[in-house]
Amino acid sequence: MTKPKTILVTFAGRKDRMQLLTRYVDAAMRRGLVDEWHVWDFSRNAGDARWLREKFPFAQVTPNDSAEYFRLPGLFSVRDAERRLRFSVCASNDVHIGLERRDPGTSYEVVVGGWGNQASAIRRFDNAAALLDLSRRDPAAPPHLQVPTPDVLPELGFTDMEVAFGPNGLRVVAGGKVLVEDATPVADGDYSVVYRTGFGSNGDWRFEQFPAPAQRLFVGRKSVDYPTSAMFYIAAYQYYAAQRDAHESDLFLKCDDDIVYVDLDRLRDFIAYRRAHEEHFLVSANVLNNGVCAHFQQQLGALPAQGPQFERPPGGLCGSLWASGAKAEALHRTFLSAPARFTLANPEAIVWNERVSINFIAFLGKDLVHIPDVMADDEHEMCYGVRKRARKTNCIYMPFVVAHLSFYKQEGEMNVADIIAGYDALAETKLFAPRSAAA
Repeated sequence: MTKPKTILVTFAGRKDRMQLLTRYVDAAMRRGLVDEWHVWDFSRNAGDARWLREKFPFAQVTPNDSAEYFRLPGLFSVRDAERRLRFSVCASNDVHIGLERRDPGTSYEVVVGGWGNQASAIRRFDNAAALLDLSRRDPAAPPHLQVPTPDVLPELGFTDMEVAFGPNGLRVVAGGKVLVEDATPVADGDYSVVYRTGFGSNGDWRFEQFPAPAQRLFVGRKSVDYPTSAMFYIAAYQYYAAQRDAHESDLFLKCDDDIVYVDLDRLRDFIAYRRAHEEHFLVSANVLNNGVCAHFQQQLGALPAQGPQFERPPGGLCGSLWASGAKAEALHRTFLSAPARFTLANPEAIVWNERVSINFIAFLGKDLVHIPDVMADDEHEMCYGVRKRARKTNCIYMPFVVAHLSFYKQEGEMNVADIIAGYDALAETKLFAPRSAAA
């Protein structure tokens, strides 16, 4: 049995929002509160995608709809000796490994299970740029070496592989069998290792020489055969559903990428409550700028009874706060002026079985079995269908506070930059002040 882990999952992409979250997660990991951070790249522009790759340089999952190569850290140096790259990959087809030469010379691409999982090949490139950029290749040029390998990759599960290269040439082994071999020596020099999938196949990678760092990137895209009503995030739910046996004893925290404050001094209590109360399916944090939570914050005295009113949203959906940037901005400024007011200990938790915005929630790995991997609306499904299938309740844990920046309906009438600046200043006091002063 492996040690139970706390895994934070974020559907990510917006650099301007997420920089604050990264500071809090970095601090949470230093304190031992979070073991892994799985950052799913659902970015909407090239700039945000570049930032994610700089911040999280190791990609564990590679997408099915891209020819983008991802890079392992460090170099493989060939000096009159064979080097071996050992890894396991779960992919239904098109496993690509590249050996990018760092000085002038030949670079290589290995393809396992290409052409619909029917063949494997070795390609050679005089220019490393052609390895990384398909637009620089001659599409009519055949591979240097191609052999039939029908159904070499299983539909499910991992395949152990090895790529050996050096004075004896280049050899590719999968499942203990040599697939393709080129006896032409690989010249001495330094090589970067790059990897990808594509052509309808997501890849999940494990590298023997490079243990995955605690913070890592997952680049997933939905498959073309999903229903048109399915949303981008189903790639993540599908991944965890397939891996549910490995996460039986783990705890998942899922948070939006625009969480701009986390009460780290009470995160441990939130996690402990989540683990201790298996009668709940979802446990939500006490979230600032969340319609349901704002209603209870006002009922319990964190928000003054005079001034803006925060009604109970019908069925937990939408409501006046969700639709009003002015109301959200006023709420943020109230919080920033006195954050401690919002830490509510009585009642400890409020059972809530209607819809709630899932800005920061916790669920148990053992409950992954109840979560479908295709959903048109994950929030509705998690609050109703999944909860009922699990025969559990949902609740809001009031002592643990996080702040959620904005809903899309609020953006037009909020001074987002000024609010973020306020949370930046709060982070300075919470993350760098002595623990007793920050509590």
